[in-house]
Amino acid sequence: MRRIVPKVAFLAVLAVALGMASAIPLDGWGGLRRAVLPSLFLFVAFVVFLLALRGRLGLPSQIFVAMVTGILCGWLFTHFRNEALVTDYLGIFGTLFILMLKLVIVPLIFVSIVCGVAGIGDVRKLGSLGAKTLGYYFLTTAIAVVIGLCLVNAIRPGSDRETLQRAYTDTASASDEDAELSIGMKIQKEFLPRIVRNPIMADENPLVIIFFALLLGAALASLGQDGLPALKVFRALDKALIQLVIWTMALAPLGVFALMSRAVVEMGMDCMATLAKYFGTVLLGLGIHFGVLVFVICPLLGRISPLRFLRGMLPALQVSFSTSSSSATLPVTIDCASRRVGSDENVCNFMLPLGATINMDGTALYLAVASLFMAQMHGMQLGLQEQVVVFLTAVLVSIGTAGIPSASLGLIPIILTSAGIPLEGLALVFGVDRFLDMSRTVVNITGDSVGTVVVSQSEGVMGEPVAEPEL
Repeated sequence: MRRIVPKVAFLAVLAVALGMASAIPLDGWGGLRRAVLPSLFLFVAFVVFLLALRGRLGLPSQIFVAMVTGILCGWLFTHFRNEALVTDYLGIFGTLFILMLKLVIVPLIFVSIVCGVAGIGDVRKLGSLGAKTLGYYFLTTAIAVVIGLCLVNAIRPGSDRETLQRAYTDTASASDEDAELSIGMKIQKEFLPRIVRNPIMADENPLVIIFFALLLGAALASLGQDGLPALKVFRALDKALIQLVIWTMALAPLGVFALMSRAVVEMGMDCMATLAKYFGTVLLGLGIHFGVLVFVICPLLGRISPLRFLRGMLPALQVSFSTSSSSATLPVTIDCASRRVGSDENVCNFMLPLGATINMDGTALYLAVASLFMAQMHGMQLGLQEQVVVFLTAVLVSIGTAGIPSASLGLIPIILTSAGIPLEGLALVFGVDRFLDMSRTVVNITGDSVGTVVVSQSEGVMGEPVAEPEL
């Protein structure tokens, strides 16, 4: 009881402060009254997701509850015209959660690959493992793009051109409205990114870091016993970074609740209804590819049951869906694939950081569907040659896509230009991207994780799941 009272008091002070900030300008007692409901709402959310659920439910169950209640919360606040509280102030905790996960991405990629490559031992094995990894990544990405192209040609979501162009005009005019940033948005966009930021190699291209880590890991492996002291240091750093992630995951239920609420508030339903056919085509494609990965490739090549895989990867899938970032989810993905599924730790440390950078099955599928959708919207009939160009471009540009929310949006113009498709109307696709981004991120990390199972099995190092660590 003595431990709980200070925590509740702190959460109460924090809730009141944010509630009052959401009611600025206060304008006397009227402003204070406007701050009462937001303060009460935030206090209840803090207590439920940071105190009440802990110890009663496991982390996957907490995250599931947070997702469901977040959707309900977003709908209610949209209905009562109080969206700013969710986006500006509750959103602070969603932003903080993502930034805390991103804090360890760069050093974790570097340390994990060094440990994975050095842990393989014989450098000659690296050639075999690397060839299997790249072959698997290219195969699954190609399958994803083919699925997307087949569906978009069969369903033709862009055939209703007049309705889509009218919705594009409404979306474009709405995006021109500028407003002064509130205190909450300044905290999210200006204050937090400056403080919660990794100062080590933060602006480096992940491919550069991966290349150096591969060489350093191979060099340590070639040293044999002489390289063990340095390898022990890297392994200790790897454990320390994972521990930092475990601490961060204590914020996961509140972070997921905030992210889901904000997603519902920001997406709206008007464009969603107009673009339902396009939306459904992308989701269907992602669902089919997810099924191929989990129910075909995993049991046939990985030789484990889909139930074991899904049960083990559930926390990572939930975090990836809420954060829309395969990079931010990387620490959780590594932990789930190695500890909860049983993939070899060295294989995970090698493949998953690499996959978070170059293997984007869901992104490649999405790019293919979005490109042909835009072509159909402009009345263009792409032949086999043009669609082959779309296929190759989608596969290539998905390699090296940043594993951050909505990173693939910047790649669509590349594919459109290569296929001669006009860029007009891109804002329409961007307007409904949030949920699709969340969904394709799940497929991205699923492809990476199934790969660790397949390669671990082929190398004869597949293990058994171990107990889930306390979070």
